[in-house]
Amino acid sequence: MNIAVLDLVVPEVKETRAEIRGRVEEYFKQNTVIPPVSYEGLFEFAGKLVEANSWDNKYLAFTMVCCGNAIWRNVVGAIPYNRRVLMLPQCLRNSNLCKAESDQLGLLCRECGECNISFFIQEAEKLGYEVLVTEGTTVTAQMIESGQIDAVIGVGCMEVLQKLFVSIGKYSIPGIGIPLLTCGCKDTLADMDWIKEEIHHISEIKDFRLLNFNQARAKIDSIFIEEILSRILGHDGNEAEKIALKSLLLGGNRFRPFLTMLTYEAFCKSFNVDIANSITVSVECFHKASLIHDDIEDNDDTRYGTETIHAEYGVPIAINTGDLLIGEGYRLIAESELSPETIRDCMLIISRGHRTLSVGQGAELSAIANGEIPSLKETLKIFENKTAAAFKVSLLLGASAGGADKETLSILDKFSHNIGIAYQIKDDLSDCHGNTGDIEIRRFSILLSMVFEKLSSDKRSSLLEEFKNGQSAKVFELIKEYKIQDETEVLLMSCINEAKRSLENLQNLGLKIALHELVGKIFKDYL
Repeated sequence: MNIAVLDLVVPEVKETRAEIRGRVEEYFKQNTVIPPVSYEGLFEFAGKLVEANSWDNKYLAFTMVCCGNAIWRNVVGAIPYNRRVLMLPQCLRNSNLCKAESDQLGLLCRECGECNISFFIQEAEKLGYEVLVTEGTTVTAQMIESGQIDAVIGVGCMEVLQKLFVSIGKYSIPGIGIPLLTCGCKDTLADMDWIKEEIHHISEIKDFRLLNFNQARAKIDSIFIEEILSRILGHDGNEAEKIALKSLLLGGNRFRPFLTMLTYEAFCKSFNVDIANSITVSVECFHKASLIHDDIEDNDDTRYGTETIHAEYGVPIAINTGDLLIGEGYRLIAESELSPETIRDCMLIISRGHRTLSVGQGAELSAIANGEIPSLKETLKIFENKTAAAFKVSLLLGASAGGADKETLSILDKFSHNIGIAYQIKDDLSDCHGNTGDIEIRRFSILLSMVFEKLSSDKRSSLLEEFKNGQSAKVFELIKEYKIQDETEVLLMSCINEAKRSLENLQNLGLKIALHELVGKIFKDYL
């Protein structure tokens, strides 16, 4: 059966629904599956179960819902009620008696008691749930993306649940779906016992810690305040230190320390604020040092809308500031409260990353000096040595400081490789807009490498001249002619999928969910 054209049918007979739910639950009790599982994965599980139990194939989609529920149930149950949302459809109301009004969030129930909606609102809100009575999934998807909720229990017709899975699947949000028994978008019916069972369900998972992006981000924001950062660094306030501190506070999304905080929280048995401060600031020191040196090498006068360090203070001071930040990065780890063995491991991660980044930057600078456009293979290697290396240091440093084992570090290494390359490919694609093109022609792009390899020798010479002269319009015409954007997006999706696959054997459930959510947030326009 085509996965895109499933029969969205719910068994009419209660006993049939109970049988499918029960056998699905039993299957996943005997066969442990660590979420998340893709839509295609649910399709495969459901297909096997339908065949093994000789169920009518029209119940395949319903079985997929039950599979998803069984896989996520314990995770949803381990999440506090006040971090869950219950989504009810407006069509459950009594259309003849309902006097409720609606706003942008959905139905404003008056809790008159004329339908089941008021009962479930009272029941769920008493536990601490956020409750939405809305049609469709737009509002819920927005809440998921914003990080306001950690789990969803959604009641709706099969079509709505299928759409809800897109958001749940994209961001790997734990979710339970309960199909309506009747459709028609008016005066529908639901299995009240099933809904009540799910909203009350609680469970415990050993060593499970849900990682909330907003909380991790708030911790990072609380560190990068002048007074706090100066205290962490232990600066005396001399001129060199003042400039270094200024560079650390200047702009940027602090994505790298965020990743380090995330993996440290995932593995540490007891959160140590001083260790968290040391490793996250260390990562940002290395990052800002590399930016200062990049700005000198690229002769950039502005960054984050303000003067670069070398533009304001001169090249010698800028070089020294970058060097000071590198020293600070290593010192913060060496003087941390981590054990000597862990400090050694962290130093090895950072020094290898430092070396790899310099090799990648060296390859790029050599190509610039020689007026070359690197091959696709060479460009991907540069991406690996620069962007992927930054992901690797950020993720592995936090994980190692938190006590992750070698197998986990190996998994994070592979994940970093794929997501880092995907991240840079996405960045290059963003430089190529619509039909006009806005390629930042002075630097390399994977699109340039891909189109270059498709050209004959004489056309390659012409492209090189256009590249050197900054003729972005002509370069874009070639990219458009050879459909390079489409080809690049195919490569991007391959890297994204490889990044997801690399997490299959990750045993830390909280981090596995968080990294899938991270992929969803970074590449939401492609998933």
